[in-house]
Amino acid sequence: MISDSSSPSERQSFSGCRFSLSVMSDDFVPVILGAIETLGKPGDLRIETDDLSTLLIGPPRRVFQAVQGVYAEACRRGGHVTLSALFSRGCPGEPGDPLCTPPDRAPSLAGEVQAPPPEEGIPVSAHFSLYPLGDPGYMATIARAITSVQDDGVFGGASHFCTRLEGDISRVFASILKTFESVTADTPHVVLHLTASKGSPSKKPVQKQPVQKENPHPDNQNQESSRENS
Repeated sequence: MISDSSSPSERQSFSGCRFSLSVMSDDFVPVILGAIETLGKPGDLRIETDDLSTLLIGPPRRVFQAVQGVYAEACRRGGHVTLSALFSRGCPGEPGDPLCTPPDRAPSLAGEVQAPPPEEGIPVSAHFSLYPLGDPGYMATIARAITSVQDDGVFGGASHFCTRLEGDISRVFASILKTFESVTADTPHVVLHLTASKGSPSKKPVQKQPVQKENPHPDNQNQESSRENS
Protein backbone atom coordinates (compact mmCIF):
# COMPACT_ATOMS: atom_id res chain seq x y z
CA MET A 1 0.00 0.00 0.00
CA ILE A 2 1.19 3.53 -0.78
CA SER A 3 2.34 5.26 2.39
CA ASP A 4 0.40 8.38 3.38
CA SER A 5 3.28 10.72 4.20
CA SER A 6 1.72 13.90 2.82
CA SER A 7 3.27 17.13 4.05
CA PRO A 8 1.07 20.13 5.00
CA SER A 9 1.97 21.90 1.74
CA GLU A 10 1.30 18.79 -0.33
CA ARG A 11 -2.14 18.45 1.24
CA GLN A 12 -3.06 21.68 -0.54
CA SER A 13 -2.14 20.18 -3.94
CA PHE A 14 -5.56 18.77 -4.50
CA SER A 15 -6.19 16.36 -7.31
CA GLY A 16 -8.93 13.97 -8.22
CA CYS A 17 -9.80 10.64 -9.75
CA ARG A 18 -12.91 9.16 -11.28
CA PHE A 19 -12.85 5.37 -11.41
CA SER A 20 -15.04 2.38 -12.21
CA LEU A 21 -14.71 -1.30 -11.28
CA SER A 22 -15.76 -4.21 -13.48
CA VAL A 23 -16.11 -7.62 -11.87
CA MET A 24 -16.55 -10.66 -14.11
CA SER A 25 -18.47 -12.89 -11.72
CA ASP A 26 -22.09 -13.55 -10.73
CA ASP A 27 -21.65 -11.83 -7.37
CA PHE A 28 -20.36 -8.57 -8.87
CA VAL A 29 -22.78 -6.42 -6.86
CA PRO A 30 -21.46 -7.27 -3.36
CA VAL A 31 -17.89 -7.26 -4.67
CA ILE A 32 -18.15 -3.74 -6.07
CA LEU A 33 -20.21 -2.27 -3.23
CA GLY A 34 -18.08 -3.98 -0.60
CA ALA A 35 -14.90 -2.58 -2.11
CA ILE A 36 -16.35 0.96 -2.27
CA GLU A 37 -17.50 0.72 1.35
CA THR A 38 -13.89 0.26 2.49
CA LEU A 39 -13.34 3.95 1.68
CA GLY A 40 -15.34 4.90 4.76
CA LYS A 41 -15.79 8.63 5.37
CA PRO A 42 -12.27 10.10 5.64
CA GLY A 43 -12.06 13.80 6.39
CA ASP A 44 -9.38 14.48 3.78
CA LEU A 45 -11.26 13.05 0.78
CA ARG A 46 -14.43 14.02 -1.01
CA ILE A 47 -16.20 10.86 -2.16
CA GLU A 48 -19.15 10.75 -4.55
CA THR A 49 -20.54 7.56 -6.12
CA ASP A 50 -23.20 7.31 -8.80
CA ASP A 51 -24.38 4.67 -11.26
CA LEU A 52 -21.34 5.12 -13.51
CA SER A 53 -18.31 5.76 -11.33
CA THR A 54 -16.84 6.96 -8.05
CA LEU A 55 -15.20 10.38 -7.68
CA LEU A 56 -12.39 11.07 -5.23
CA ILE A 57 -10.92 14.53 -4.60
CA GLY A 58 -8.07 15.19 -2.20
CA PRO A 59 -4.27 15.23 -1.90
CA PRO A 60 -2.66 13.24 -4.75
CA ARG A 61 -1.05 10.63 -2.54
CA ARG A 62 -4.26 9.99 -0.60
CA VAL A 63 -6.25 9.71 -3.81
CA PHE A 64 -3.87 7.07 -5.22
CA GLN A 65 -3.83 5.25 -1.89
CA ALA A 66 -7.63 5.14 -1.78
CA VAL A 67 -8.04 3.93 -5.37
CA GLN A 68 -5.43 1.22 -4.83
CA GLY A 69 -7.17 0.12 -1.65
CA VAL A 70 -10.55 -0.18 -3.33
CA TYR A 71 -9.16 -2.07 -6.30
CA ALA A 72 -7.13 -4.42 -4.09
CA GLU A 73 -10.23 -5.23 -2.04
CA ALA A 74 -12.24 -5.98 -5.18
CA CYS A 75 -9.41 -8.20 -6.46
CA ARG A 76 -9.42 -10.20 -3.23
CA ARG A 77 -13.18 -10.72 -3.43
CA GLY A 78 -13.54 -11.39 -7.16
CA GLY A 79 -11.84 -13.37 -9.91
CA HIS A 80 -11.28 -11.30 -13.06
CA VAL A 81 -11.50 -7.66 -11.99
CA THR A 82 -10.65 -4.55 -13.99
CA LEU A 83 -10.22 -0.92 -13.02
CA SER A 84 -10.65 2.13 -15.22
CA ALA A 85 -9.36 5.31 -13.58
CA LEU A 86 -8.83 8.89 -14.72
CA PHE A 87 -6.52 10.94 -12.47
CA SER A 88 -6.26 14.69 -12.86
CA ARG A 89 -4.51 17.59 -11.18
CA GLY A 90 -5.29 21.15 -12.19
CA CYS A 91 -8.96 20.94 -13.22
CA PRO A 92 -9.13 24.31 -15.04
CA GLY A 93 -12.61 23.32 -16.24
CA GLU A 94 -13.97 23.71 -12.71
CA PRO A 95 -12.88 27.25 -11.71
CA GLY A 96 -15.65 27.56 -9.14
CA ASP A 97 -14.34 24.70 -7.02
CA PRO A 98 -11.36 25.70 -4.84
CA LEU A 99 -10.43 22.03 -4.37
CA CYS A 100 -9.70 21.78 -8.09
CA THR A 101 -7.55 24.89 -8.46
CA PRO A 102 -4.18 24.22 -6.78
CA PRO A 103 -1.48 26.87 -7.25
CA ASP A 104 0.92 26.53 -10.16
CA ARG A 105 4.10 24.61 -9.37
CA ALA A 106 2.65 23.43 -6.08
CA PRO A 107 5.14 21.64 -3.82
CA SER A 108 5.22 17.89 -4.27
CA LEU A 109 6.99 14.88 -2.84
CA ALA A 110 8.42 13.87 -6.21
CA GLY A 111 12.03 14.22 -5.10
CA GLU A 112 11.69 12.19 -1.93
CA VAL A 113 13.15 8.71 -1.79
CA GLN A 114 10.42 6.24 -0.86
CA ALA A 115 11.01 2.76 0.51
CA PRO A 116 9.72 -0.03 -1.76
CA PRO A 117 6.11 -0.80 -0.78
CA PRO A 118 5.35 -4.24 0.68
CA GLU A 119 3.78 -6.52 -1.90
CA GLU A 120 0.12 -7.47 -1.48
CA GLY A 121 0.29 -10.70 -3.47
CA ILE A 122 -2.05 -9.39 -6.18
CA PRO A 123 -0.44 -9.53 -9.63
CA VAL A 124 -1.93 -7.06 -12.11
CA SER A 125 -1.41 -5.90 -15.66
CA ALA A 126 -2.06 -2.29 -16.59
CA HIS A 127 -2.02 0.29 -19.35
CA PHE A 128 -1.36 3.91 -18.51
CA SER A 129 -1.34 7.05 -20.63
CA LEU A 130 0.02 10.40 -19.50
CA TYR A 131 -1.14 13.83 -20.69
CA PRO A 132 0.95 16.84 -19.52
CA LEU A 133 -1.50 19.48 -20.75
CA GLY A 134 -0.12 22.82 -21.90
CA ASP A 135 3.45 21.51 -21.82
CA PRO A 136 5.23 22.33 -25.14
CA GLY A 137 7.82 19.66 -24.34
CA TYR A 138 5.24 17.01 -23.57
CA MET A 139 6.93 14.25 -25.60
CA ALA A 140 10.12 14.55 -23.56
CA THR A 141 8.04 14.53 -20.37
CA ILE A 142 6.25 11.34 -21.45
CA ALA A 143 9.57 9.73 -22.42
CA ARG A 144 10.92 10.43 -18.92
CA ALA A 145 7.80 8.82 -17.44
CA ILE A 146 8.38 5.66 -19.45
CA THR A 147 12.01 5.56 -18.31
CA SER A 148 10.83 5.94 -14.73
CA VAL A 149 8.56 2.87 -14.82
CA GLN A 150 11.36 0.92 -16.49
CA ASP A 151 13.66 1.82 -13.61
CA ASP A 152 10.98 0.66 -11.17
CA GLY A 153 10.92 -2.80 -12.74
CA VAL A 154 7.24 -2.76 -13.70
CA PHE A 155 7.59 -1.95 -17.41
CA GLY A 156 5.65 -4.52 -19.42
CA GLY A 157 6.18 -3.24 -22.95
CA ALA A 158 5.40 -0.36 -25.27
CA SER A 159 2.11 -0.22 -27.15
CA HIS A 160 0.03 2.20 -29.20
CA PHE A 161 -1.31 5.12 -27.12
CA CYS A 162 -0.16 3.64 -23.79
CA THR A 163 2.57 1.90 -21.81
CA ARG A 164 2.03 -1.56 -20.33
CA LEU A 165 2.90 -2.32 -16.71
CA GLU A 166 3.22 -5.68 -14.94
CA GLY A 167 3.74 -6.53 -11.29
CA ASP A 168 2.26 -6.62 -7.83
CA ILE A 169 -0.49 -4.06 -7.37
CA SER A 170 1.50 -2.16 -4.75
CA ARG A 171 4.56 -1.76 -7.00
CA VAL A 172 2.49 -0.77 -10.03
CA PHE A 173 0.57 1.91 -8.13
CA ALA A 174 3.73 3.20 -6.41
CA SER A 175 5.44 3.60 -9.79
CA ILE A 176 2.46 5.41 -11.32
CA LEU A 177 2.19 7.73 -8.33
CA LYS A 178 5.89 8.57 -8.53
CA THR A 179 5.50 9.41 -12.20
CA PHE A 180 2.39 11.52 -11.56
CA GLU A 181 4.08 13.50 -8.77
CA SER A 182 7.20 14.04 -10.87
CA VAL A 183 5.24 15.45 -13.81
CA THR A 184 2.92 17.62 -11.70
CA ALA A 185 5.97 19.24 -10.09
CA ASP A 186 6.60 21.05 -13.39
CA THR A 187 3.24 20.96 -15.20
CA PRO A 188 0.19 22.61 -13.56
CA HIS A 189 -2.43 20.45 -15.29
CA VAL A 190 -1.75 16.73 -15.74
CA VAL A 191 -4.12 13.90 -16.65
CA LEU A 192 -3.29 10.22 -16.31
CA HIS A 193 -5.50 7.40 -17.56
CA LEU A 194 -5.09 3.93 -16.05
CA THR A 195 -6.64 0.60 -16.99
CA ALA A 196 -5.71 -2.32 -14.74
CA SER A 197 -6.66 -5.99 -14.86
CA LYS A 198 -6.32 -8.92 -12.49
CA GLY A 199 -7.08 -12.51 -13.43
CA SER A 200 -7.70 -12.00 -17.14
CA PRO A 201 -8.08 -15.22 -19.16
CA SER A 202 -6.56 -13.56 -22.24
CA LYS A 203 -3.04 -14.36 -23.38
CA LYS A 204 -0.44 -11.73 -22.55
CA PRO A 205 1.37 -10.05 -25.46
CA VAL A 206 5.09 -10.39 -26.15
CA GLN A 207 6.92 -7.54 -24.42
CA LYS A 208 7.97 -4.75 -26.74
CA GLN A 209 10.62 -2.15 -26.03
CA PRO A 210 9.92 1.57 -26.62
CA VAL A 211 10.41 2.57 -30.25
CA GLN A 212 13.69 4.43 -30.68
CA LYS A 213 13.52 7.76 -32.46
CA GLU A 214 14.78 7.37 -36.03
CA ASN A 215 16.60 9.89 -38.15
CA PRO A 216 13.75 11.87 -39.78
CA HIS A 217 15.89 12.61 -42.85
CA PRO A 218 17.86 9.45 -43.76
CA ASP A 219 18.43 10.67 -47.33
CA ASN A 220 20.15 13.80 -46.04
CA GLN A 221 22.37 11.64 -43.85
CA ASN A 222 23.36 9.53 -46.85
CA GLN A 223 24.13 12.66 -48.85
CA GLU A 224 26.34 13.97 -46.07
CA SER A 225 28.18 10.64 -45.92
CA SER A 226 28.74 10.74 -49.69
CA ARG A 227 30.23 14.24 -49.46
CA GLU A 228 32.59 13.13 -46.70
CA ASN A 229 33.78 10.13 -48.74
CA SER A 230 34.19 12.06 -52.00
